[in-house]
Amino acid sequence: MHRVTIAQLMQETGLSRATIDRVINKRGKVHPRTLQVVQSSLEKLSQTSQLPTLHSDLNADLVSRVGHGMMMQLLQVWNEIKPNGQFHDMYQATDEQVLKVVEQLCKDLSKPLIITAKNNNRLVNVLKGARAKGKRVITLISDLSWQARDCFVGIDNRAAGLTAAFLIGRMLGHHPTSVGLVLGHLSFHCHEDREIGFRTCLRSKFPKVMLLGEAQGEDSTELTRKAVLEMLKENPSLGAIYNVGGGNTGLAAALKAANRHHDILVVGHEVNAVTSPLLQEGVLDFVIASDPCALLKHALELANEAELNAQREQQLLDFGVYTRFNLPNFAENTHTASSSKSTPAI
Repeated sequence: MHRVTIAQLMQETGLSRATIDRVINKRGKVHPRTLQVVQSSLEKLSQTSQLPTLHSDLNADLVSRVGHGMMMQLLQVWNEIKPNGQFHDMYQATDEQVLKVVEQLCKDLSKPLIITAKNNNRLVNVLKGARAKGKRVITLISDLSWQARDCFVGIDNRAAGLTAAFLIGRMLGHHPTSVGLVLGHLSFHCHEDREIGFRTCLRSKFPKVMLLGEAQGEDSTELTRKAVLEMLKENPSLGAIYNVGGGNTGLAAALKAANRHHDILVVGHEVNAVTSPLLQEGVLDFVIASDPCALLKHALELANEAELNAQREQQLLDFGVYTRFNLPNFAENTHTASSSKSTPAI
């Protein structure tokens, strides 16, 4: 049985990419005669009487600057789907390193780009120029300026920050308490929106909860450890911590070093091979997360749609609140090996 691509089906049937996409992905109504034409062509092209598995012929490159745990999850689903493109692991990469990779990928205007990166003017200008020439750009998990992308796929990060504040406020807000904030980098729109939502909810709904300390972790294990230790030293009365980004291993190390890992309420993000053990151990109490595999699959679908609906510039998927008692299936990830299509982490 041979793999049949959309391009082959277009040539064989004379149908448009959009029509074949509707048949393959079962989007909307398809006339029975059209369905029969596609099925007959599949049988002919595969040279077998058995209907082969339909493939969407996904085509995209991915540039991802996320935490290590989420990176493993994204790489796992990438290796399972095997899109026609490269996976660029940019964990802890500098803005210059990310820009260099993106500039190279933008030379091929025909291949869509899925990207998670800090929002900065140089990157936005490169992507804006590539889009003007016809390249499709999908932002994943953290958004960029609207000029730089066609569509954003992620969660409502403002609502995620509101949720974190609500959890802390309902748990501790009946009497005066203080909370610390662990920041990643505000150049990540997702981190900025989470912080805004968090501050807004505390200010409007839980006036007894005072935001006293901030730790700049940059999603780095070591920077987060040092910053949280310093925050705890300066604010020993903290009753809760909200981490808007990564660096959770460093956060846990700091709490243990200060002997605060069992008497302080901690809310973070993402459920993966890094955070799941911390939840089970009781270092993290609540984690706000969406399935990164579902996010990436949706981004790949949008990257390969025949025509993007301009009204759907943001595709927000559901998120949940998880504890040690309701860990989701997507938390399990033991696939750490890279594939031939991935660029090693920087």
